[in-house]
Amino acid sequence: MKPRIRLVATSDGVRVEGDKEARLGHTIGGDPLAEGPPPEGIFAAWEWDGERLLARTDRYGMHPLYHRTHAGSLTLSPDPLALLLPGESAELDHDALAVFIRLGFFLGEDTAFTAIRALPPATTLTWTREGLHLDSAAPPVPGPADLTRAEAVDGFVELFRAAVARRLPNEPYVLPLSGGRDSRHILLELCRQGAPPRLCVSGAKFPPDPGADARVAAHLAGRLGLPHRTVPRPRSQFHAERAANPAQGMGTLVGAWNLSLLAFLRRHSGLWYDGLGGGELTQNPSIELIRKNPYEVTDLPGLADRLLAAGRTGAHVEHLLGPRTRTLWSRERARARLVRELARHADAAFPLGSFFFWNRTRRSIALAPFTLGDDHAVIHTPYLDHALVDHLSSVPHRFLIDGTFHDQALHKAFPEHSGLGFASAVPQRHGPVLVGHRLAYLTRLLAHTLHAERDWWRSHDRVLQRLLAAGRGPGAPQRVSRLQPLALYLLQLESLAAGRTA
Repeated sequence: MKPRIRLVATSDGVRVEGDKEARLGHTIGGDPLAEGPPPEGIFAAWEWDGERLLARTDRYGMHPLYHRTHAGSLTLSPDPLALLLPGESAELDHDALAVFIRLGFFLGEDTAFTAIRALPPATTLTWTREGLHLDSAAPPVPGPADLTRAEAVDGFVELFRAAVARRLPNEPYVLPLSGGRDSRHILLELCRQGAPPRLCVSGAKFPPDPGADARVAAHLAGRLGLPHRTVPRPRSQFHAERAANPAQGMGTLVGAWNLSLLAFLRRHSGLWYDGLGGGELTQNPSIELIRKNPYEVTDLPGLADRLLAAGRTGAHVEHLLGPRTRTLWSRERARARLVRELARHADAAFPLGSFFFWNRTRRSIALAPFTLGDDHAVIHTPYLDHALVDHLSSVPHRFLIDGTFHDQALHKAFPEHSGLGFASAVPQRHGPVLVGHRLAYLTRLLAHTLHAERDWWRSHDRVLQRLLAAGRGPGAPQRVSRLQPLALYLLQLESLAAGRTA
């Protein structure tokens, strides 16, 4: 179970339930609860001294930590579902969910529940009988630096080397390696600094993934003379997502494929490296979407509409919504919430890159390593080194928009590997295997409903019936594939809101 503390002010003092102290994640060269700017590392920590609770988050708020306050009480935990206490409101945050069901991640400090909020980045929380105080020391979003392209690339190469040097291993370790840029850069730099892993490991993903990640990773490991292993994906995507959704605090629709890989790492290594932040900061995976939808501060509602339509389920989500949820989770509510968040990034050097980093990376992608991973492992995230993030966040938009910035840095730092392609260039696989996979998901969802969760069939918004209806008509295969994970999420969320265990 994740740690939790609950403090209740009474006439006799403060009643304390749970863990009076917790230190999650890790820091580099500093105490997470010390005064001053947050130290390097990804962490969340709190301590109750008998009169005051002190809690802090890392510079980017990547390690999840949630709080709930109510009439003289505070509850704090890295698991938001641990804050759903009997007898207290589980009211849903409809503005937040209007965005989530379309984009697949929450914005800012939103959660699925009105009364539960994520702690902001670089925040110090203090609570006494007199009340709650939040003080954020998050750095301002930097504007574009006066750099040439060569200076921007060279700065990335040198600062990344320094970031890895600050995070060299002190024990044998296993390195997760994909066929992408982020983990490749980590591996090559660790080898350059004389600290190669004892094993590289890749995780297989669900269809329609073509399996290129593991093949490219194995090729790179072979070039370096390192052993490589591929961990099979979970046997059932439905069962994996049914476990991963609540384990990640109902904060994301992704991450379930990581379950087998992270279980392997927990068994075989107390230290590993994660490329968190590398994509959003250096070569954004949404770069084609960003090019097609440029950030225009004078038309944020139009930009918000286009992002919502292009989101994970945005093009199909109306099929799952009934009369009630069409109003509560309307496109209009989602647009209004998204516009407020987009406006916060107007002064950034690369506004949409900044938006995705502080929202998708922080509130969705970061959940897998820090909720499904190992609370006792050291998980190094070199792309989140403070000096490196400051540099990458100030790289001018014109150097990032062509989607080759990380490639240029890799070729500059390791020209001997410039001919090895990336897994993203391999097209996804469609056909009978994918159709069978989708049917297996639906069959397992219906069987689980019949045998274990009969209330799901009587869901207030008839989610399952709407999912089955979405399987008719043109475009049904892609539509159902996108909607099945969201349908499971909504059924689990309804159970939680009704006080039933997910």
